[in-house]
Amino acid sequence: MKTICYVSNFSKNLTKESIDNLINLVDTRNNVNDITGLLIVRNKQFFQILEGRKAKVDTLFNKIEKDSRHKGVIKLLDVEIDGQIFKDYNSGKFETFQKYANMKKLYLYFNWIKNAEYLPANEIIQLTTNFLKQNP
Repeated sequence: MKTICYVSNFSKNLTKESIDNLINLVDTRNNVNDITGLLIVRNKQFFQILEGRKAKVDTLFNKIEKDSRHKGVIKLLDVEIDGQIFKDYNSGKFETFQKYANMKKLYLYFNWIKNAEYLPANEIIQLTTNFLKQNP
């Protein structure tokens, strides 16, 4: 198992319709491929956490890096994990967030997994929290 976390900026010509189509595609494909995690879309940036089987996550991230809908991909985390941190979140379904109000459930989940003292989980929580603080 593996997790990758990255941040990127919207491409100049990215439309709301393109973002909506991307979100539907991301949620569907990741759920079919048993990739858990989340995608946060805020202030013309993407923040994504992917986790799942190593080969699937690596293949997906290679496609993401080449995707013209965004630019400036910065990988923040790339580590092997014992289990999928988000498997217990949202019934294991990949989820996309666009509104800050919808993130309360995510914070409650983070508080729950903090108690596990699982190092990658704590790092993921910190990366996500930092992203959200910079993108109110």
